[in-house]
Amino acid sequence: MQVDFSVDPIQQAADQVRDGGHLSRDTAAQLIDAMLRGESSDDAIAALLLALAEKGETVDELVGAAQAMRQHMTRIPHRHEVLLDTCGTGGSGSGTFNISTAVAIVVAACDVAVAKHGNRKATSHSGSADVLECLGVGLESHADEVSARLDRDGLCFCFAPALHPAMKHVVGVRRRLGVKTLFNLLGPLCNPAAATHQLLGTSSPADQALVAAAMAGLRTKRSMILHAEDGQDEVSLASPTTILDVSGVGRDQASGTVKPKTLVLDASDFGLSPVQLKDIRAADSPASAAMIEDLLDGQQGPVRDTVVAGAAVALLLCDRETELRDAVQCAAAAIDDGSARRKLNDLRRRVAG
Repeated sequence: MQVDFSVDPIQQAADQVRDGGHLSRDTAAQLIDAMLRGESSDDAIAALLLALAEKGETVDELVGAAQAMRQHMTRIPHRHEVLLDTCGTGGSGSGTFNISTAVAIVVAACDVAVAKHGNRKATSHSGSADVLECLGVGLESHADEVSARLDRDGLCFCFAPALHPAMKHVVGVRRRLGVKTLFNLLGPLCNPAAATHQLLGTSSPADQALVAAAMAGLRTKRSMILHAEDGQDEVSLASPTTILDVSGVGRDQASGTVKPKTLVLDASDFGLSPVQLKDIRAADSPASAAMIEDLLDGQQGPVRDTVVAGAAVALLLCDRETELRDAVQCAAAAIDDGSARRKLNDLRRRVAG
């Protein structure tokens, strides 16, 4: 679909999408760029986002949008050749504690650099930024502070509002709409530190397939896109978890052609006991933070096992380990020997401290 950029392009695109048209990768990039430059009205932005959501976004639309959003983000330079992000799309409605944040801390304690991208809560009881604040971690807003922390400690938090300043042009529209749009999928695809590896959870099988194909087009070195049968956007020990393993380097996948490796894991594969969702739910950020503190202090049980499982998959993803059971032992050891607790303490310290 071609758009005439001499007239109201975003409204024109919305009209064409409502008529069944799809945006090319380049056109999607141009339209998102216009939004993030503040060159469009809220009404036109809302019309296009709703039209895309109703039609269903394509891989090319998602890739083009991510490419444009990456151009507007504040980048975090660093020294690491391998860098992991555990940011997911959210929206699962499972009400669990902040699993991916805890996984990030444990993986970093296993000597894999992590740049955890995230925000405050939107659809969950606790966003990654919310729980980190409850854990005593400051949300640094300056790129040089985040970069220094990542180089010093091998772990940082990339607070989305601070590092995606152009999003101010669309945040009001998104709040007004109050529904899932293209931007819900874009956040995990736009890590400011340019993560080479991503453990990326999605809230539906459809989103999982879409994001997996997009990751191939965006050429991340390797990503694992996951969705659990119980609805979690995390590695689950309550039900089987399907993982799409995507290597994107050197590939230029056309829309719909990516064929990732598929892996299905359940609790028995990890050598861990099944858990019930009720045992890993948290009512709010303080409750989630308390659960993370307890597991880092060595408390056994479903919270610890869930984090160990997620960390084990991340360690396989980053080639820190080659066998799943070895990865489980590595993650557990990082908790038991206090390395994960020390990593959280590192994260709590100010860069200048």
